Amino acid sequence: MPFKSIQEEVTAEYDVERKNQETENTAEFGNPKEVLEHIPITSNVEIKETGEDGLQIEFELENVGLCTFAASKGNEFVLPNEVFVDTTKIEWTASTADGEYIFPSMRVNEAGDMFMIDWAYNGYCFAIYGKSPQDTSDRDMAGKIALALIYYSGG
Repeated sequence: MPFKSIQEEVTAEYDVERKNQETENTAEFGNPKEVLEHIPITSNVEIKETGEDGLQIEFELENVGLCTFAASKGNEFVLPNEVFVDTTKIEWTASTADGEYIFPSMRVNEAGDMFMIDWAYNGYCFAIYGKSPQDTSDRDMAGKIALALIYYSGG
């Protein structure tokens, strides 16, 4: 699937510098912004935070609402003030473009109103989280997005 470049023509010097910084930071994580922008069920993809050791991108997911993709150095992703219940855990196997296998899992928080899909790869931890919709099949769409992000993180 061809992706358009993150580098879009801009006229203001600030925007050029900001786009360059975003590109450098997202390349390390497989360019998740590009992947999210090309998934038909996502919209309003916006990088919220970038840094040497992390990245945060917000996006709208059809039938779910606002979701966040986060990446940071380490092997475990933790959301402050949230406890995710292991008995709600669903695990599956995903493959990168290089054929490496990753094992993401989805869990729901204690209140049942938030979900998180997380996985680890190459010394980084990744997560997609958001408000848990009434229909769990809608939440499963976030799992499909995780599979796309995992696939493009290799290679």
